[in-house]
Amino acid sequence: MNLKTNSKLLICILSGLLIIGCHKKEKPEKAFYYWKTVFHLSASQEKFLGDLGVSKIYIRFFDVDVNSVSGQLEPRAKIHFKEVVPASYEIVPVVYITNKSFLISNPAEIPDFAANVLNLVNDMAANNKIKYKEIQIDCDWTDNSKTKYFSFLKAIKFRLAKNKQLLSATIRLHQIKYKTQTGIPPVDKGMLMYYNMGKITPDETSNSIYNTNDAAKYVDYCKEYPLPFDVVLPVFSWGIHVRKNKIVELINNMKQADLDNNTNFLKINAVSFIALQSFFLDGNYYMKDDIVRIEGVTPTDCLEAAQQLKNNLIKPIKTIAIFHLDSLITNHYETKDFEKIFNTFN
Repeated sequence: MNLKTNSKLLICILSGLLIIGCHKKEKPEKAFYYWKTVFHLSASQEKFLGDLGVSKIYIRFFDVDVNSVSGQLEPRAKIHFKEVVPASYEIVPVVYITNKSFLISNPAEIPDFAANVLNLVNDMAANNKIKYKEIQIDCDWTDNSKTKYFSFLKAIKFRLAKNKQLLSATIRLHQIKYKTQTGIPPVDKGMLMYYNMGKITPDETSNSIYNTNDAAKYVDYCKEYPLPFDVVLPVFSWGIHVRKNKIVELINNMKQADLDNNTNFLKINAVSFIALQSFFLDGNYYMKDDIVRIEGVTPTDCLEAAQQLKNNLIKPIKTIAIFHLDSLITNHYETKDFEKIFNTFN
C-alpha cells in the first residue's frame, strides 16, 4: 500500500471518528425540585444529591394568588433561605401563579404584573447570592386565561433576553394533547410535568398522580409538540381528605406512616383511613367518619413512568428532574433507586 493510499485511509478513519464524536449523545442534567418555604439542605440530602451527581435545583421562590379580601394580586409563601445555596448547583427560580390571578387581571396591567414578579425574583436572588440562567413560571392556564398569561410570558421573556437569560414554563399533559386549543406558551422551552394526569375523585379509583393507563392517553402526543421541553417526574405523596363523599382538600406530603400510628384514625384498607372522632391535625380539621386516602408514587413507579415516556420521545431531553426533594426521599430510598430513573434517558 503506497503513501497516497495510506493518507486516504487515515483521512477516512479520522473523518469517521469525527462524525461519531459529533453525534455522541450528551447525558441529560440531573435535577430536583425544592418546594418548601424554608431552604435548608441537611447533610444527608447534600450527600444524596452529590452521590447522584445532581447539578441543578429548581427552587420555588414564591406563589402569586388573589387576596380574598382586597381582590388584589399578592406574593405568598416566599421562601426563606436559612443558608446560602451551594455554588455547585445551578439554581432555577420557580414562581407558581394561580390561574385565577390571570382571570381577574386587567390586560393593560399585565406588563406591570410581569415587571413586579421579575423584580421580586431578582431581589430575592440578589439577597441570597443566587445567579440564575433561567426562570420558570408554573401556571395551569385555561382557554379563558391564555391570552393574558401568554402576554405575561412575552413580557418576562423580553426582559430576560436582555441579559441572555431563558424563560421556561411548566406544561401539563392535557396541554400537550390539546395544543391547538390551549396554545403553545411563548417561552424558550417547556417543562413537561409527567404526573397529576388522572381525575381526583372521592371514591377509590386509579392513582391520580400517576398511572400507566391515564398516561397512555396522552404520551403519544409528546412526539408532535413543537416546543422543546425538559421533563419532571414524580416521587411524592398526598392525602385526599373526603367528607360525605366530597373532597375537602388535598394535603401535600402526607404519607401512610403519618396516619398508621395515629389513634384518631382507623385503617380501613391498603390506602384509606377513617376518622374515629373529630379533631385537629397539623392545622387541618377532621370530622368523625371523614376519610383520608393516601396516593403516592415510589421510585419504582417513577421508573415505570420514565420508561413509558422515554419510548415516546423523539427530541433529546436536556434536563431530567424529580419532584421533589424532601426527607421522605432521603430517609426511605437509596441513590440507586434514582440512578435507574435518570439512566433511563441516557
